Amino acid sequence: MSDPLDRILEVATAAGRAAATVCRGVLAEAPASPDAMAKLGKEPVTVADYGSQAVILRAIAAAFPDHGVIAEEGAEHLRANAGEAGSEQIVRLVRAATGDDGADFDRVCAWIDHTGPAEAEYTWAIDPIDGTKGFLRRDQYAVAIGLLRAGRPYAGVLACPNLPVDLDAPDGPRGVLFVAAEGRGCTRVPLDGGAPAPARVTPDATLAAARVLGSVESAHGDPALVTAAIERLGIGGGFVRYDSQVKYGVVAQGGAEIYVRPRSRPDYRENIWDHAAGVVVCREAGGRVTDLDGRELDFSRGKKLTENRGVLATAGGELHDAVVAGIAAVEAAAG
Repeated sequence: MSDPLDRILEVATAAGRAAATVCRGVLAEAPASPDAMAKLGKEPVTVADYGSQAVILRAIAAAFPDHGVIAEEGAEHLRANAGEAGSEQIVRLVRAATGDDGADFDRVCAWIDHTGPAEAEYTWAIDPIDGTKGFLRRDQYAVAIGLLRAGRPYAGVLACPNLPVDLDAPDGPRGVLFVAAEGRGCTRVPLDGGAPAPARVTPDATLAAARVLGSVESAHGDPALVTAAIERLGIGGGFVRYDSQVKYGVVAQGGAEIYVRPRSRPDYRENIWDHAAGVVVCREAGGRVTDLDGRELDFSRGKKLTENRGVLATAGGELHDAVVAGIAAVEAAAG
């Protein structure tokens, strides 16, 4: 009997590719000029969000009808606001990405709203586009397909359609899939063809050489806390800035060693779909992910990480413990 995890990764990988096709299709049809794109507001990312979620949940509903789903989007807003042009575009893009010529607007909406059973051993946590502003800038964004088993991150696929295949050659080919599952490690696959390769965090990472990942959007998290921790710990590798869950993939492949996401306000709690896939990708590449207090992230509480304070992903080992201690010291000094 084949391992069911093989089928899970097969379906999730194919869904990630299809979702990336939808996202790229939206950008190909959007104005190239930043000013013209700005005049459309969030229309392009709205179409891409819904189309991406539709193709992902179409695949999951067909392959795993007994699995639960927690996803960011719902079709009610799409039905109310798509209009004739938007409806036609999303159906056309979904058909192109899936090869399903029978897809119509109602079926697309039904796929978007698929949730599966309320109580299930396996639950998918889906973010059809993570990094809205990066998407609109034609920069970095991710399609995040995470799978929880009994409330713990178990498998994940991150599709990063705009990430350079070689981080040292940013003008070269772009598009990377990170595919990971418990006990299977993490594999880095060029989205448009090429040999898969294992993804591994930076070995024996040190504070003196560590690079810190930050968001392009300064409003995300608490930059002052991160900067103070860097100074206190003597972290010397500088900042590397990326939008979205792409940051988990960058840590997983050794492109940076520390990703800190403090809470932007005291009452803020992270959405599970913003981290489920990335946690598996980073962990299986040899990294470690906890909250800022060094506690494991608790995905068993519904849509939010209600029991955790922020997120910290690193290359693991002593580096992770040192960063946790450094953040605690900075916060204690601040009172």
